Amino acid sequence: MYLKGEVMSDDYVICLICGKKVGVINHLHLKSHKITTQEYVVKFPDAELSSKSMLRKRSEKLKGKKRTEETRKKLSESNKRAWKNNPNIGRTGCSLSKKSREALSEKMMGHEVSQEARIKIGLAGLGREPWNKGLTKYDDERIMGVANKVRDWNLNYMTDEIKEKISQTLKQKYADGMKIPNAKIGKRDDLNMSFRSSWEANYARILKFNGKKIDYENDRFTLYEKNGSIANVYTPDFKVDTKTFIEIKGHADGYNEWGCTCKRCLRDKNKMDMMAEQHPEIKVILIGRKEYRELCQKYNCFVDNWEFSKWDDIGLVWKKED
Repeated sequence: MYLKGEVMSDDYVICLICGKKVGVINHLHLKSHKITTQEYVVKFPDAELSSKSMLRKRSEKLKGKKRTEETRKKLSESNKRAWKNNPNIGRTGCSLSKKSREALSEKMMGHEVSQEARIKIGLAGLGREPWNKGLTKYDDERIMGVANKVRDWNLNYMTDEIKEKISQTLKQKYADGMKIPNAKIGKRDDLNMSFRSSWEANYARILKFNGKKIDYENDRFTLYEKNGSIANVYTPDFKVDTKTFIEIKGHADGYNEWGCTCKRCLRDKNKMDMMAEQHPEIKVILIGRKEYRELCQKYNCFVDNWEFSKWDDIGLVWKKED
C-alpha cells in the first residue's frame, strides 16, 4: 500500500489497491483487481489515474492533431450526458472530488484565451440556445452557486488595486472604441433610438421638430489624470457641429451652476472641468434645470410624444391637452 511519507514522482502514480507504481491506472491494470475504472474513482475520488509525464506525452502527441467529426460528436454527446444532471462530473459519470474541483479552478485562474480562440468559441455557439436562458440564480442551483462564489471572491480578494485595474481596462476599451452600453428600456419608438433620460429624449424631439439631425453620443473624448491614468471616457449627448456639443444634466442648477455637493454632481462637475482644460478647442453647452425649464415651456405643447418626469416643474409648464 502507498505510504503517506513516500516521495512521489512525475513518472508514476500508485495504485491505492495494490500499491504498485504504474504510469497509468487503466482498465487493464484494474482488471486484475476485478474492478472497473468508474468503481475505482468512486472508491478513491482523489486518486490520480495518470502520471504527469504520461499526461505530457499524451498532450504532445495530440498537439496539432485534428479531431474527426465522429470523435467530436462522441465527445459532445458524452459531455451532454455528464452535464445533464450534475455540472461537477466528468465524462466517466463520476462526480469530481472537492480536491479535483479546487485544482481545476486554480489551474484555470488567470488563464488567458486568445482572440482566435474567442472567435472560434463564438462561431461554435451561433444558433445554440443557452442552457441558462430564462433562468436566474433563484431558479437554478448552478447559477446560485456561481453567484455565491463570485460574491465570496469579491468580499475576500477584491482589493482597491484590483478594482482600479479592472476600471482602467474597461476605460481603455471604451477609449479604443468599444460600444458604451445603453439601457434597453430607454428605447423611444417615435424616435427609433434609446436615450438615458426623458430630458434627452425630449431634446431629440426638439431637434426633430426643428428639422435638425439627431447626432447622439457618437463622439468620445478620453480624459486623463495627472499621473497618466484614464479618468473618464466622456461622451457628450448631442453634437451640434465639429466643435460644439450639448450636454444635458438634470441635476445641475443651470449652465456651470452646481449647487449640489453630492458625489454624482462633484464627479460630473470635475468631468466638465477636465474637458474644458484638456480640450479647449471643444465647446460644451450644458443644459441644466433652468435651461431645460425654458425649453419645456417653449416646446411641450407643440412637440409630439413629449415626456413629463417627476423632476419637471409642473407649476411652470403648460401641458397641451389630450
